[in-house]
Amino acid sequence: MNDDQPEEWFRNSSSTVWGLFAAGAALAVVVLDAATGWHPETTAGGVLFALIAYAAFIRTKVGVSKGDFVLHHLYSTVRFPMAALESVSVGRTLGAYAGGRTFVSGAVGRPMREAVKGSKREHNPLSNQADFIEDRLNSLAQDARDRRRIKRDSDEQFALAEDVRRSWDWPLIAATAVVAVVFVGLLVF
Repeated sequence: MNDDQPEEWFRNSSSTVWGLFAAGAALAVVVLDAATGWHPETTAGGVLFALIAYAAFIRTKVGVSKGDFVLHHLYSTVRFPMAALESVSVGRTLGAYAGGRTFVSGAVGRPMREAVKGSKREHNPLSNQADFIEDRLNSLAQDARDRRRIKRDSDEQFALAEDVRRSWDWPLIAATAVVAVVFVGLLVF
């Protein structure tokens, strides 16, 4: 069911920067290698590194799309109705709870120092990105339940949580696997 819920996406603010930096570094190594005497294993290693950096830093995100809570992982996407989301908490990683299950994503998290403080830290969504994302996702989940007139922790909410769908990013998996096999093959032979 499409709830006319706004589409919103979240990730750590440094993820895109690190992803572009890693992909740029891999490209620089490949170009430098090509300029100084091409070695195919270096090119394959650089491409493999860039693919993994893309999957880890740029592809991973958490959000709301078409009435669903969506977790983009390295090579898969998990989605379920937003109204099924019981709560979200952000520690070192984001934990989303629905239907007695926990879904974890590294796309959003707190720095180690802040995560260790736990409940002793000050909750400030205006100046802390992790607090803002946690509050925003919990608020969107409550709004979705209100629109459907579903009470929190009700049988209807748990029934919605059974609609968990996982899809795999087969083109990215295939590209990574092929490049990894080529890289290992070039190193061994």
